[in-house]
Amino acid sequence: MPARRNHRGSSRIYCGECKCRRIGDRSQSSHLFVLSRYMCSRTKARLYTSYSLSFTETSSPTASHCLASQYRIMMEDINTVSTPKELNMEELELMVQWCTATYRSISRDDTVGWIWRVVVPREAMHYPFLMHGILALSALHLAFNNSGTTKESYLMIARSYRGQARVGLEKVKGKLNDSNSKAVFALYHILIVSAFALPLTIEPHQDQTPLDELCEVFRLTKALGDSIPAIIDRVKIGEMKELVESSDPPPRMPDTSRLAIMALNRMNAALARQDPGHESDVYSPTIKYLGESLDKLARGGEIMIVAFQWIFQIPPRFVDLLRERQPFALIVVGHFAVILHSLREHWWMGEWGARLIRQIGQQLDTESKQSMDWVLDATGCYIPPR
Repeated sequence: MPARRNHRGSSRIYCGECKCRRIGDRSQSSHLFVLSRYMCSRTKARLYTSYSLSFTETSSPTASHCLASQYRIMMEDINTVSTPKELNMEELELMVQWCTATYRSISRDDTVGWIWRVVVPREAMHYPFLMHGILALSALHLAFNNSGTTKESYLMIARSYRGQARVGLEKVKGKLNDSNSKAVFALYHILIVSAFALPLTIEPHQDQTPLDELCEVFRLTKALGDSIPAIIDRVKIGEMKELVESSDPPPRMPDTSRLAIMALNRMNAALARQDPGHESDVYSPTIKYLGESLDKLARGGEIMIVAFQWIFQIPPRFVDLLRERQPFALIVVGHFAVILHSLREHWWMGEWGARLIRQIGQQLDTESKQSMDWVLDATGCYIPPR
């Protein structure tokens, strides 16, 4: 049955295969429809080919045919003669990458996926710093999936857009309000994802370790997040609230992490009694916030936000103690690595958690290593002997 088109001026397009509405709902098609207004015929043909192929690879034959049919209908409605301007091909490619792949890699499921697919790009239309962040992460994703000169080219593009995003963010940080908070919140997390992804994408330095890389992520994140608590309070009451607090969490996991946090608090107190120089006032809030993050993880909270909120909350001095390789700081970060390990299926995280756990375990003495037992049980990781 051929596709049916609404001729009454509506932007909704109906698919004859599945009777579903695509334009006007929360689908990738809505973004491509907007972008298509700025394309020349040659660009449309290239986009149509890549768009169809991307869904042929990831979807069922019926679904991919449905999406391709929708796109053909959209192209029929575009008058190429009256096109006002031609979109930059680089930006077009990166936006298609975001709308078809990259946004999925930072979403736990469809309950928040539509926020990254619909709300965030919509905000980016009003705030260029967020648009630059989207383009940067999309370029980094393409770099991760390529090699050779193509990879290097995408890396250069990613660094350029990331620099522009950071400059724009600095300009708005002192002018936060209800209007721009959603864009700032989204960009914070896009930049942190980029910080985790970069070491996995570039050629690693010979002497660079997972702990060194994590300290660099902490440094970049702490520089970004001075105002994140106030932003989270604003986001909680808007359409992006599902990113902060899940309203319908999955069944509760066994929360053995509370026992682990209690053990860390006892160890912190014991070390303070044994050593007057032990900085328990730094470790106490660090452990408290880590317990909150692990509890949210057990309750099915948005896992990316769970991971990043702890980084925003830890005292700056804790990062210094980690750089100094203080044993207790290593043990605390080993527990945080459980959260990172739960994100391992995302391209931008990979085996960060397991690598951290292995390195930390090898730097601890036999007695201190026993404090990592819960970490090994929770992740299934193995610490090889030194």
